[in-house]
Amino acid sequence: MIAQPLSDSTARRIVLMGLLLCACCLGYFYLLDRVLFTSTKFAPIFQLLLSVYDVQTAWLAVGVCLCASLWNRPAPMVRLADLLARHPHAVALASVAAFGAGAIFVYHDYPFSMDEYAAVFQAKIFASGQLFARLPPSVLNWLVVPGFNGSFLVASHLSGHAIEGYWPGFALLLAPFEFLGIPWLCNAVLAGLAVYLIFRITLTISGEARAAGWAMLFTLASGAFVANAIAYYSMQAHLTVNLLYVWLLLRPTNARALAAGIVGSLGLVLHNPFPHALFALPWIVALALDRDQRRYLVPLILGYLPLGLVVGVGWLILRHDIQSGVHGAATVDAIVHGVFVWPDATVLDMRAASLAKLWIWAVPCLLLFALLGRIRHAGNRSVRLLMQSAVLTFAAYCFVKLDQGHGWGYRYFHSAWGALPVLAGCAMTGQDEAHGRLSAFAGAAAVLSALLIVPLQLSQIDGIISRHLAQVPPPRRPGNNIYFLDPRGGFYLSDMIQIDPLLRAPDLLLASRGAKLDAALLRENWPHAVLVDRNLWLQQWYLGPNDQRRTTPGPTHVPHFVLAFTPHAETPAAAPP
Repeated sequence: MIAQPLSDSTARRIVLMGLLLCACCLGYFYLLDRVLFTSTKFAPIFQLLLSVYDVQTAWLAVGVCLCASLWNRPAPMVRLADLLARHPHAVALASVAAFGAGAIFVYHDYPFSMDEYAAVFQAKIFASGQLFARLPPSVLNWLVVPGFNGSFLVASHLSGHAIEGYWPGFALLLAPFEFLGIPWLCNAVLAGLAVYLIFRITLTISGEARAAGWAMLFTLASGAFVANAIAYYSMQAHLTVNLLYVWLLLRPTNARALAAGIVGSLGLVLHNPFPHALFALPWIVALALDRDQRRYLVPLILGYLPLGLVVGVGWLILRHDIQSGVHGAATVDAIVHGVFVWPDATVLDMRAASLAKLWIWAVPCLLLFALLGRIRHAGNRSVRLLMQSAVLTFAAYCFVKLDQGHGWGYRYFHSAWGALPVLAGCAMTGQDEAHGRLSAFAGAAAVLSALLIVPLQLSQIDGIISRHLAQVPPPRRPGNNIYFLDPRGGFYLSDMIQIDPLLRAPDLLLASRGAKLDAALLRENWPHAVLVDRNLWLQQWYLGPNDQRRTTPGPTHVPHFVLAFTPHAETPAAAPP
């Protein structure tokens, strides 16, 4: 690909447009709940993150954009892009180490939301060599929040069998890391692979190593990429799988098309099939319409079939079998009709907020650079398809009535987010020190984002999770602790009711069923428990210095809690002291 460098006058107009768009993004936050836009129907956590934390980032993004516009020395930025391009493997490996550290020290190695916990729950089951957990049916409503049963988790009141509510592909990827005791490294490794794939894809499309270096710089300086790399969300896996899918189809052969189908089938079952299906659709249609490449459709489809049928269909059958014992379980039809709607004012408000989050959780003006890359290389088929995948993903979620709830950046778009730095890297083709206005601006924006915006966002993440965890007092040691948490209390306190699916953890966080039933459960299982902490929404009971877990015959010999509840246990009037 040969692209003429942008003139300085054109570059100046791009800089001015970037400043204007940053100002418009900031303006959105001051129009919200005042003029045009409202957040009254947003989920509380989405509203909090948007109106308290994201507005801080929006101010900083404007400051970064202003400073970047004043920087007029392209040489250091061009050399930085060249440095990254010369050492893509080292950059990818170093990013894995950095993301792993962030997962421990910033994200606290903790599945913060129920979406994250569901995958971790299932990965622990797979790592133990089982397909589903076997929970005591009589205590199921303490172990699984009833309102979450049938959505995040699916657990039968008849058999006690339990699985995650989503498809299990990401849990399968996470399981080896769970087995080794390093689950925090899974998304870090996937993110490192994504960094390298972004380099390879940009290099293949643009033909310029420097452009590929720019793409890596934009990636590593974007908060959304870093945050999902240290979290337990499946969206990092979606992003990496889709990038690998693209890389395989850039120069298709029968073998690469077959491999792309296998990778795509993993994408379909990672969490739900919607994100990968949206991203892949333009590429599949393009193959079908191209006479020279149409023959690769057969190996591509064959690649999709085995994993898609065995894991996808097999999991639906397993879920249906377990769900038959779930009171009030939702059907697939009910879920579909409860999620997809025609866009109305509420949905459009949500997507306006999502667009603002998409802007501020990336390098300032990254979306503008991506659009510039599409315009500059309009004749390149791969560039067009990447843009189509990104636009289709964003547009399709305008028919989804959920605001995403929790999540860093615009989580629903993250499966297609990898297209942005690739397209932005393509925008930098032909830019050198002699034609450097755009290089100076883009490089300064990326460097300042890495030094200022990303640390701010990581600090916000750390603070949010730390305050969330502080709602539960630390366990008393040695020995075990039982916590009863009222799912109606605290701030998303219900999300903290997380158990090891094999009940091996030294403490149990249980959903309170009311003082009478909670006391009965304690009497039947731990009559000598001592109340050590209490507030409006929580009770902490200490079981003494001796480990109350037991080793029983079964698939594992790891000590675990053995507990039960019988209706007559609730009749004694006196609660444990």
